Amino acid sequence: MKHYQITSDSFEGYIDLHYNDADILIEYSLKEANLSEAQQVFILKHLPREISDLDSLKNLAKSLVITEIKLEVTFDMFWIRYDDKLNSSRKKTLIKWNKMNKTDQIKAFQFIPTYFINLPNGTRKKYAETYLNAELWNN
Repeated sequence: MKHYQITSDSFEGYIDLHYNDADILIEYSLKEANLSEAQQVFILKHLPREISDLDSLKNLAKSLVITEIKLEVTFDMFWIRYDDKLNSSRKKTLIKWNKMNKTDQIKAFQFIPTYFINLPNGTRKKYAETYLNAELWNN
């Protein structure tokens, strides 16, 4: 996933844009931006549906600053989000985590809510190390 923020001298705050691995917009948020009605209409009318559309948006409104936000996921962030401290081995999970590349770490972290939501009723979640070994985010 790729994350961009749009800022400008013409409004306070920022606009969030999230793109999937195919560079297609999957989520946007205007809630952190203090936009006039005209600015809201402009953004929604010219919403960059693909990353390649960001340049077009920048050309339409020269005051916009578009910044890619690099997502860094630490093991502690993963450990807290997965939240299986009583059953999972932190040491074994950390060893597996450290063998993973940064892209897979981010995918594993981001997939946790989807994994939890899709667990059938009565099914216990996998141990954290098993979750990482299974690479469910790649299915």
